[in-house]
Amino acid sequence: MTNMPKVNIENINADTLTDEEREIFNIIIKKDNSVRASKPKVKDALTGRASYVWRMVCFQVSPKPAHQCMPVCANFDLKDEDWENRREVEKELEKLIDIIVNGIDKSEWHGIKRWGRALGY
Repeated sequence: MTNMPKVNIENINADTLTDEEREIFNIIIKKDNSVRASKPKVKDALTGRASYVWRMVCFQVSPKPAHQCMPVCANFDLKDEDWENRREVEKELEKLIDIIVNGIDKSEWHGIKRWGRALGY
C-alpha cells in the first residue's frame, strides 16, 4: 500500500478559497489531510470538477506510477454544463490545483520528480 502525500493545511489560506473550492478540497483531501488514493465518483458538476482536480493533483504528487501518466483525458469528467466552457473551467480549477500542490512538501512531489528526470532536469 502506497501512502499518499499530505497537505500541510497551515500552508493554505482557507479564506481565499471560494465555497465551491472548499467543497472540492474536502472531496479530494481526507480527514488526515492526505490526498485520496482513488478518483472520486462523478455524479454531478461538482464531483466532476473534483475528479478533474484530483487527477491533476495526483499527476504531480502521487507516488503511484499509474497516477503519473499524462492526464490527457482528465477533462472528460467535467459534466455537460462545463463542457462548452471547459477551457475557462480548467483555468479556474488550476488555481485550486496549484494551492493544493503547493501545500504539499516538495519532497512529496513524486510525479513532478519523475517527469523532471524523464525530461532531463
